[in-house]
Amino acid sequence: MRRRHSIIIGQRRGIILLPDENRYVALNPMERTLYRLFLAHPDGIPSDSLLAHWQELCRIYEQESCFDDKPLREEALESLCSESKRVFYANISRIKKKFVSALGSRKAQPYYIARDGSGLYRTKASIG
Repeated sequence: MRRRHSIIIGQRRGIILLPDENRYVALNPMERTLYRLFLAHPDGIPSDSLLAHWQELCRIYEQESCFDDKPLREEALESLCSESKRVFYANISRIKKKFVSALGSRKAQPYYIARDGSGLYRTKASIG
């Protein structure tokens, strides 16, 4: 069995600590919301099933966002879950770029969210 690389959700908003690498990655609220969703679902989620996780996304984004206005938060999440998946793919790409920038391409692989052969998006990282 492969080793699960651990991460710590930092107390400071936006920070993901990587204790195995002695580094951290700063994510914006939407990126961190998405990252936390995939950490909670290690078996993976198909991009078309984001809406099935609406309540969970709302709860996480409420903790991560600086918006107190619920309709503003929901509008942002609606764009993430839209049928075009443009915002979803952009966020996945930015998350990957930030991990690669912090760790290099090879070391970053277990940490970022990627699509596997069966079409599920997942990260090999775990909260530790």
